[in-house]
Amino acid sequence: MANVFPKQVKKEIIDGWEAEPIWKVALLDNGFTYDHTTDILYANVASDELASGNGYTTGGATLAGRVGAYVDTYDYWLNADDRAWTSATFTNVRYVVVYETSSDKIRFIYDLGANYSCVNSTFTVVWAATGLIKITD
Repeated sequence: MANVFPKQVKKEIIDGWEAEPIWKVALLDNGFTYDHTTDILYANVASDELASGNGYTTGGATLAGRVGAYVDTYDYWLNADDRAWTSATFTNVRYVVVYETSSDKIRFIYDLGANYSCVNSTFTVVWAATGLIKITD
């Protein structure tokens, strides 16, 4: 599956990136299959999320340090702090979903490209140096 960034929410995301109260990052297992007609809300993908326990809490973790900036007339970068889960033990993490909690809307889904596991260690989602995503008109 390719990384998904629904076209219809570009402007909504830019306008709300810093204004929306809480965004979260959740981890999905390798059983998840994206469906663009139904996977619009976090609730639609929650059945494929990791279970609570072993260093992870269902619902994900707050995405801290959110900033956004235009780098030119057309390109807007969204950035935030990397997110780490400490003392984590889980298997088959394949997708990362970022969603806004007041509306439950999924903003983007990342396919990690492989299954990842960790045993009593720190699992960190590291965003690119330039940010989570670039929105281009």
